[in-house]
Amino acid sequence: MRRQPPPTPPGAEVLQAGGRGGTGNFLYLFRNETPPVVLKVYRYRRSRLREFLKNFSERALEGKRGATAAIRCATEKLSLDLWAREGFDVIQRIERPLPAGVTSPALWLTYYEATNLGEVLADPGHGLEAKLRLCEALGASLSRRHTRAVELQEPLLIHEHGNVKHFLVTENRLIAFDLEHGFKPGFPLVEAITRELAGVAQSLARADLTAADRFLSAFVAGYTNKNLLKQAIQQSSCGGGLAGKIRRWRERRRDSKHGKTRVMERLGKLLGA
Repeated sequence: MRRQPPPTPPGAEVLQAGGRGGTGNFLYLFRNETPPVVLKVYRYRRSRLREFLKNFSERALEGKRGATAAIRCATEKLSLDLWAREGFDVIQRIERPLPAGVTSPALWLTYYEATNLGEVLADPGHGLEAKLRLCEALGASLSRRHTRAVELQEPLLIHEHGNVKHFLVTENRLIAFDLEHGFKPGFPLVEAITRELAGVAQSLARADLTAADRFLSAFVAGYTNKNLLKQAIQQSSCGGGLAGKIRRWRERRRDSKHGKTRVMERLGKLLGA
């Protein structure tokens, strides 16, 4: 049964209209505000049963904070505030009352008229040298953030869903977004870093297969904490115990060339690890 969408607040346009069956988050853009703002309304996904099972899996089995709408909103709020406090480029959260008819969980966010990095890298209209500079800047940004995560022992400084499409390109900045999932306190930092790196590296390679090696090389050049990068590469090849072995076996069956483990191996070769 399709779920009815929430009413659109006055003065807003729908930027994202949930997902299959009327479930999923809604994003409302208030373009006439100065500056423009987005209201993100968190909702359950697919079905109540699937959300319950996903939440149980994340909390009990995967070392994550959880998947209900309320938990995802709380996780994103914590993450956005933490990243901004530590000086990392991330979409800005805004404190203001919710409009009439909209109930929690919801967050106000700054709107950026920008394209995500994945689209930029895949666009033949953008020059290769400019793309390589972005890849290097991405590596530098992740290196600084991962180093700080280790210093603070703070897994919320790791993007749980690492992918180039989760960074907006605006002027000379790469602004991270989509932080509604996160790892629990005490989650092994190198494992979390490895997962973000593997997701980002895989998405870099897939953005443009003809330029994949150059993208990865530029990314490695930017990632200045080479010791941490070596640890992550080692972790990707043999870490995670039995679950890690199963995950690597499944990845190789799905994508023998551009799977996460294979792409991390390519990073190791570029690094000389």
